[in-house]
Amino acid sequence: MIRETLIHQYSLLALPMTDTERDCHGYTPMDYDSDSEADEVYQRCLSYLLAHAPIEPDDVVLDIGTGTGIVAFELASKCDHVIGRDIYDEWPRYAREKAEQRGIENVSFSHGSFREPNVDEPVDVVIASYALYMAYDEGGEDELRAAIGGLASLNSRCIVIADKMRFAPVQSPSDYETLPPMGTVADLLVDAGFTITDIEIITKSVGVIIATR
Repeated sequence: MIRETLIHQYSLLALPMTDTERDCHGYTPMDYDSDSEADEVYQRCLSYLLAHAPIEPDDVVLDIGTGTGIVAFELASKCDHVIGRDIYDEWPRYAREKAEQRGIENVSFSHGSFREPNVDEPVDVVIASYALYMAYDEGGEDELRAAIGGLASLNSRCIVIADKMRFAPVQSPSDYETLPPMGTVADLLVDAGFTITDIEIITKSVGVIIATR
């Protein structure tokens, strides 16, 4: 169980989860950190992202759907600054606490979405991990197109998608979530002006796409 379980249960409300709601549900950002650390597929996906994302030391990187900042903290030593954005205010608030505890100063966390990233400064690389698929799950290809369009509007030189997507035919429909085909994600990135430079299949439903322009 990782963060999308919690988000799925609150998505119909489209509201940030309060401390009271979080405590009542019993699944906290700390639980997510623990579950992510133990999730072998997630860790393989993260490792590939960190090894192959074309990030330079002076880059500003946007980590969209940052959650508790797991990816942002890993990227912090690789670039000048990491901007973390998430639609659920509880998560970036917790990430800010972690940054303070760890003494990491080149990261910042706040509210933002795929359509409206809430970023004023130029961004060199956009990272979207384990979050973009939710746009497709909620609104199909149209919503996914709008999400990628919002990221493309930042005019970064590269977008890295490390996420759930289908790399194989659907054997049976899921009652829980609908994943976008890898080809659809790639086509929408191309439509947004990018060239696909790398695709890594982690499992039949998780992989990494690197797109540059």
